[in-house]
Amino acid sequence: MLCKPVDKPFNDKDWLFECKIDGTRIILVKHRQNIKLFTRRGIDRSRQFPEIVEVARKLPTISVVLDGELAATKRVASSFQALQPRMQQTNPAIIARLARTVPVVYHAFDILALEGKSVTNQPLVARKKLLKRIAKSVRIKYLEGVDGKGVALFAKAKRSGWEGIIGKKKDSKYLPGKRGYGWVKIKAHNEQELVIGGFTRGYGKVARTFGAVLVGYYARGKLKFAGQVGTGFTQLERRRLKLIMGRLKTARSPFADDLDNTGTTWIKPQLVGQFKFLEWTNDNILRAPVYLGLRDDKPANLVKKEA
Repeated sequence: MLCKPVDKPFNDKDWLFECKIDGTRIILVKHRQNIKLFTRRGIDRSRQFPEIVEVARKLPTISVVLDGELAATKRVASSFQALQPRMQQTNPAIIARLARTVPVVYHAFDILALEGKSVTNQPLVARKKLLKRIAKSVRIKYLEGVDGKGVALFAKAKRSGWEGIIGKKKDSKYLPGKRGYGWVKIKAHNEQELVIGGFTRGYGKVARTFGAVLVGYYARGKLKFAGQVGTGFTQLERRRLKLIMGRLKTARSPFADDLDNTGTTWIKPQLVGQFKFLEWTNDNILRAPVYLGLRDDKPANLVKKEA
């Protein structure tokens, strides 16, 4: 179930509003003591978050499927960037250390199945009642909704530095993979998921990695260029990203636009990054963009211009 972007908050007694958690979307699946944590793309992240797996084993159910957001720190408005060191880690010793130094919380906002039976056809308010009885631990928390008052919650989101809010119709069913059927999102700050389609040569301190990444979004089936991003990367992230991009090199530009090839290495458009920025220019180019991290919970072909 996906959210349709809308420009302004609103009040409506037939809607619930939730804080938009700045983390990674995760489907939690429990069957007896077997626990799996899947991203939207079906990537298993159970190994990276053993503390969530351990707590999930203690949920008061034999079988359950939850939808929620995994976020670093215990604050509701947690940072997507802070989660990045944990997402790709495979070393058991480092995973154990990061579980202590970068703690995470799973904010459960929906339930898809309970004791082997699907509940997706039940209205949202009924699913929320089921969920509230299950998600009660310190690490797996029930995400409370605000009844009808989207404008006030959005104002609080802006004051608190949250990413934004989510609005959901109380009678909405859960439709996997569908967008805009009673779920909307209103962003408090300019952030955008974008596809990485190439990188430029680095000089000086970044000569061994890259200068900037070239990013874009899909419109009418074509990847449209949205600018270059050269800030927001730590040296460790530069090295990691350079290795990943190196495996995706291709001879031709993936962008529909006619771009200069000088000093540019093209890659297959498979990586999705999260970026913050000041605004869009009239030419649909990002102004003052900053890299926040890679997303593995969203397929590249679904990335659209949202703001």
